[in-house]
Formats: sequence, structure tokens, C-alpha cells
Amino acid sequence: MSAEKLATELHGILVKRIQADQLVVPTIPAVVQRVQEVLREGDQAALKRAPEILEQDAFLAARSLRAAAGTKGAGGQKKTTLSEVVNKLGPRGVKALLVEASAQKVFVSRDGEIANALRRTWEHSVAVATLARDVLALSGHADSEAAYLAGLLHDIGKPVVASVLLEAERQTTELYNRGWIPCAEWVEVIARTHRPVGLALAEKWQLPEGIARCLQQDLDYDNADRASLVNAVVFANALAKKSGVYVGTFDPEDVDAIVMIGRSLIGVNDDVLKTLTKGLKDRVTGMFD
Repeated sequence: MSAEKLATELHGILVKRIQADQLVVPTIPAVVQRVQEVLREGDQAALKRAPEILEQDAFLAARSLRAAAGTKGAGGQKKTTLSEVVNKLGPRGVKALLVEASAQKVFVSRDGEIANALRRTWEHSVAVATLARDVLALSGHADSEAAYLAGLLHDIGKPVVASVLLEAERQTTELYNRGWIPCAEWVEVIARTHRPVGLALAEKWQLPEGIARCLQQDLDYDNADRASLVNAVVFANALAKKSGVYVGTFDPEDVDAIVMIGRSLIGVNDDVLKTLTKGLKDRVTGMFD
């Protein structure tokens, strides 16, 4: 089956699961371990350390947003930072969320290349989140914490698609004793599928508008609002690619142009740019050890 055909079939499967509220995405192994450690420490530890756990797992963060929106008396403006979400959920809600996460299956692949590509996919989301937050903070703009969540969720469709691919891999290799698709094709399928799947999830779960906008296909700068979440995410995404924290192919000249435009639009000087990118790869890879 070609990557294009597989991507089309996956898109149909995932949209149906999202609409039927039957979407289950495994949690990152490193995050599961941290969740279990915090749960052993008690409710107050869970409440205090929850944001640092949620900021490592895009799908878990999205689930926390949805849970906070559905909390009794949660009217008014939707929460756009993980600290706001955790405060809204309270100790009981946070513990319930973490208990559910600890019970989930973890992301695994028997193919070493796919396992590495999956890890780098997580790292890219965290890198974009970190850069989006820091570029607004260092440039003196507001909403830096909201930018972290927007950056973390900008590729939310990727772990969703990956979960189904890993499920298919397990069935193919373990149950039917057949070979699985090569890593390059795996990456291509996710690239073809994740954007519309992410948008379907954002609509179904009613994610905050500013965050949902960052999931759009062919996202471009917003000239009307220099400090918008969209601008922070577009700039951060290009910087992450330029720093080597990315899975897949891209045009280096296009990325350089995006970075140049973003520097001018947001107001990023040389010192800020160096601060943003210094040791980025080591910082994000260390989060999943």
C-alpha cells in the first residue's frame, strides 16, 4: 500500500474515532514514569508538579484542556496556560487525569528507526513550545505561557496518527508475523495526515481559538498582531527546524526566509536569537531520558 493510500485510510479512521469520542492515544514512556512517581507522592505533589508533566506530552496537555473546559462552573474565557488548567481542575481533577495517563499503554515500536523518529517528533513539539514561549518573553510581549501551550499542540495530529500506526504495526508484526513499513514511509504518512486530524480534534474538543489557529495548514505570519500566538509558533517552528530538532524534510531556504521575516515582525535581535537557540537540542532531548 502506498503512503498516500495509507494516509487517506488513516484519516478516515481517525476522524470517525474523534467524532465518536473513541480516540485513545498512548502516553510517552518517560511521562508515564514521572506520572507514577508523582502519584506515589500524593495529591499535593500531583497538583504542584502537574504542569511540568503536562508540558512534555501534547496529547495529555490537550486532554487537560478539555477536562478543564468541562469542569462544573468552568464558564467564561477558556484557559490557555497549563497553570490555569491545573488550578481549574484542582487536586481531585489533576489526580484523575494523571491516574488515567498512568494506566494508558505507552508508545512503543519494534523498529529502531521508527522509535527514534517518534521520539524526535515529541522533541520537536517541546522545542517549538519552548521557543514560542521564550521568544515572546524575551521580546517583552505578553502571553508567553499561552504560547508554550500553542507550540506544544501545533502538531497535535502527529501523536494521534502515530498511535494508530503503532497499533497497526503491533498487529502486523506480532499477530500476523509480517514486515512493517519502512521509517521514511512512516514519516511521510504522518506528514500527509496529521494536519487535518489535528484540526478535527481541535474542533471536536473545542480547544481555545488562539491555539486552534496554530494547527492550520500552511500557517503564515499574522501581520495585524506582531505578538500573536500564531507568529510565535510560526517563528518557533522554523527555528526548531533550523536547529535540527525536526523529523522529515524541508526547504532550508524557505526556513531561513521565515526566520528572517519573523525576526523583523516580532522584534528579535541577535542577542535574543542566540539566547533562544543556545543548547536547544540538548534541552529538549534531556526531557525524555
